[in-house]
Amino acid sequence: MAVEYYNPLGKIYTFISPTKVVFGVGALKNVGGELKSFNQKKVLLLTDKMIRETEPAKEFISTLSSNGFEVKVFESEVKEPTIGMANRTADFVRSEKEGIVIGMGGGSVMDQAKIAAALAKNEGEAENYMGVNKIPNRGLPLVLIPTTAGTGAETSKNAVFIGKKGKLWASSPNILTDLAVIDPVVTVSLPPRPTAFTGMDALSHAIEGIMSLNCNPMAMAVALEAISLVNNNLLIAYLNGSDIQARFNMSIAATLGGLSLNAGVVLGHSVAYTLGHFGASHGLGCAIALPHVMKFNALVIPQKMSRIAKALGLNDGRINDSIQAAAYAVNAVKRLNELLGIPISLQSMGVEKEKIAELAEECFTKYPRPTNPRKYSKDDLVKLYEQLWSGDLDIC
Repeated sequence: MAVEYYNPLGKIYTFISPTKVVFGVGALKNVGGELKSFNQKKVLLLTDKMIRETEPAKEFISTLSSNGFEVKVFESEVKEPTIGMANRTADFVRSEKEGIVIGMGGGSVMDQAKIAAALAKNEGEAENYMGVNKIPNRGLPLVLIPTTAGTGAETSKNAVFIGKKGKLWASSPNILTDLAVIDPVVTVSLPPRPTAFTGMDALSHAIEGIMSLNCNPMAMAVALEAISLVNNNLLIAYLNGSDIQARFNMSIAATLGGLSLNAGVVLGHSVAYTLGHFGASHGLGCAIALPHVMKFNALVIPQKMSRIAKALGLNDGRINDSIQAAAYAVNAVKRLNELLGIPISLQSMGVEKEKIAELAEECFTKYPRPTNPRKYSKDDLVKLYEQLWSGDLDIC
């Protein structure tokens, strides 16, 4: 039987990004002028109660009003983006008929804004558009303002929701934002734990994007810079949230991580989805899974692992062996997790060992990853979850 080798030159790649990204300290104060290009008088601001009560949000609403916009506010009711909340948000936008949709918040709010803006010009419910390229028409003008540094939703064509039977997602250029505004000032009030979880989500996007079979030079470039920025700034932002330089660098890392999603993600995100059963947020689940999936894939992508290791700070000229470089990369992510107070094993989370087979089954059947560089069976996933449970990260 002939062996089939992966040939990256045998693929045609696509790299999609927003029309415009405005970023910098105080960028939010200049949004009023940017919005005038849409020729709309009404702003439909989608956010949540906690964000709305922050000073940056209050100042933003005041700025919009002083620029002559009629501002209507809709507050999200849940932290995680359910498909039901997506429909309720869409109902609000549809009831207003026209306006600029602005999503100001974390990934949950921004994903709801994406779908709500799209459903204003597409009939039916959000459920009808889950999948790849199922949204036929562009929606209302869309602006996204992240208040965390992690999801990269402001630069991706994806929106993820929780349905009755698990995760659902829409992926379409027609939900890509028209304008992304990145202002690190709005992330300063983010507490340490969500700073850690969202930051590791950004790192997961970048590293998984590089590992993906769909990685290409453009995705590789933004992913490597994102990895370096997270490695050098996340711990600082976690320990000192008022460090505006670290917050700025993490905001850019998250945005670049969103762009690296052009390559897609791999097995780590599938594992993260299954960890939601134990109360792990998306970012926390990705953080726990990441070093284990790096280890799982390491031997089939030695050159990529070497580049990841260098972005994570490897500068020891004595390490020129790909296995050593991979071990460095895995241990660097493990160490970062430890410093951020993130568990490296399911056992330490209180997950029963008897759950391993069930988790592996769910991961294999519900969340397949054909872009993962190492092909795997259900038995391979059982072994992976066993290592996740014990925390074994040694690369032999």
